[in-house]
Amino acid sequence: MAGDAYGVLTVAGDDPATALDEPGAVAVSDATQLTLYTVDALVEALEWANDGVAADETACVWLAYLRWLSRQGEHLPPNAPVPPPRWLDRQEELVAVHDPDAETVRALLTGDMGTFGRPLNLRAQGPGALMRSAPFGLVPRIPASMVERLTLDAAALTHGSHSARATAGLLSAVIRSLAIEGTTLDEAVTTARTGERGSAADAGHDAGRALADGADTSGAGSDGTAADGATAAGTFEAALQAAVEGADESSSPRDHLVAALRHAAHAGRPDASPVVAASLAGGIVGALHGTRALPAGYLTSPGVPAVVRSMARTLLSATTGT
Repeated sequence: MAGDAYGVLTVAGDDPATALDEPGAVAVSDATQLTLYTVDALVEALEWANDGVAADETACVWLAYLRWLSRQGEHLPPNAPVPPPRWLDRQEELVAVHDPDAETVRALLTGDMGTFGRPLNLRAQGPGALMRSAPFGLVPRIPASMVERLTLDAAALTHGSHSARATAGLLSAVIRSLAIEGTTLDEAVTTARTGERGSAADAGHDAGRALADGADTSGAGSDGTAADGATAAGTFEAALQAAVEGADESSSPRDHLVAALRHAAHAGRPDASPVVAASLAGGIVGALHGTRALPAGYLTSPGVPAVVRSMARTLLSATTGT
């Protein structure tokens, strides 16, 4: 959330320092909102499992995104189910965002549930699926192969291109490496850039090679890039580089966060969204350092930070069954 708010204010021309100093008053983009809805979907699936009932995790994610779509003021198509509301839907702090990811909205408005075998938006290469995929890497006690499957299936709900789905899988793998497996940042980044995960599918290897080669995917336009030219691969690489450069300049977790957000928001890559890159860089640094990287206000303030804290506690409770 800190990275998202930093990126939003930077693009708007405001002082991004307020994103860290005044967390309760800062608006966030669809990156934070869809991440929260991903968490809520995982919580719902875990709640069913804790009650001894099998649930389709990807269907839970799809229904969560449909609920998010309704929060943006969109009317669900007649062929779409009407998901019952949950606690997250009643949080007034999550106001409709300006210009939500067009590829995500377009897919959800079809009323169809994309699947890995029959994904929607086959040419969509933008960062819409990438920016909401970190939570899959935060679920403990499941194998890396399941994290990958959940991520790729959820990405296919809205983004059908090979690149967009594979890059989403790489993000959740980095988050898992840092938060669950306790690897160093260098180890996690190297693994992402080479695509050498033990359970990686061919898609993950290809995305890793594209990142390692520094492939310039800007200007693809009609090939499925986002309206601003951003791609999932370019945005992810900007976030990874920002996390690494931030570590080189920092002497504390808080310094690392600030430096990483600054680098991500000002990366200047035509194929990267500064808002999403900052959001991802914040998530990567957070997975590495935990709450030590956050200002005290993020641990106590009302507003969106309180919603984020509540969802984090709920996910923790659901994973432990208590």
